Amino acid sequence: MRNTKKIKVIKLNYKKRKTKKKYCDNFIKPKNFIFGYGSLINSYSRKYTGKGFIGSAIPVELSKNAGYKRIWVCKKSKYGNKSFLGLIKQRNNAHNINGVLMPVYKCISKFDKREKGYKRIKIKYNPKKKNVIKSLSWQKMPNYPCNIYIYTIKKELNNKPSKKCPISQSYLDVVLSGCLEYGNNFMHNFLENTYNWNDDNNIIHWVNDRKKNKRCWVKNNDKMNRTKIDKLLKKYIANIYKYRD
Repeated sequence: MRNTKKIKVIKLNYKKRKTKKKYCDNFIKPKNFIFGYGSLINSYSRKYTGKGFIGSAIPVELSKNAGYKRIWVCKKSKYGNKSFLGLIKQRNNAHNINGVLMPVYKCISKFDKREKGYKRIKIKYNPKKKNVIKSLSWQKMPNYPCNIYIYTIKKELNNKPSKKCPISQSYLDVVLSGCLEYGNNFMHNFLENTYNWNDDNNIIHWVNDRKKNKRCWVKNNDKMNRTKIDKLLKKYIANIYKYRD
């Protein structure tokens, strides 16, 4: 009888306990994902925008069968005219593109605001069908149908880096430090499959603006190793890196 009473008390206490709704991979299956191929590869960067409404990212690769190419493109931003990364549709010259697949919970509008000037497209993912995106690690792709969103650029906005709109090292640091979260090979793959480093006259416009950096998540990113980044840039793209101002 004593044991029975104890069990009843435990049940009553359990019923009174209130649980808060948490946006966590273990509790809710996200219906929407964003494929990050630039600064969103960096965990600090995506958490800065997504706050507590994003889940753990999966390192993935978008197949060239999707028909996209990652390029540098001139774009206006609150940091001035700088060159940022974008995906452009090029079926005849497409490449495999590595990045991360990030689950999002009711906060896509925040990323839309961040990616102003880009066009968000949707790819329907179904694990039972042939897909254009695959995992690059032990982390598996969703085992249920869902939506994958990708921010792309239009052909008319395909303006290459220039003297007035150079590639920013502080921005590239954000991207590459994110790549290094998944290892040197991930960074190598990124650099090998990123294009438009030079303009139509084959001139490279790349500035080292680290001292002028205004990106708050970069300043506090203790995982960033600029010495290592420079060393690997010199190793992987020496012919381009030597022209950095």
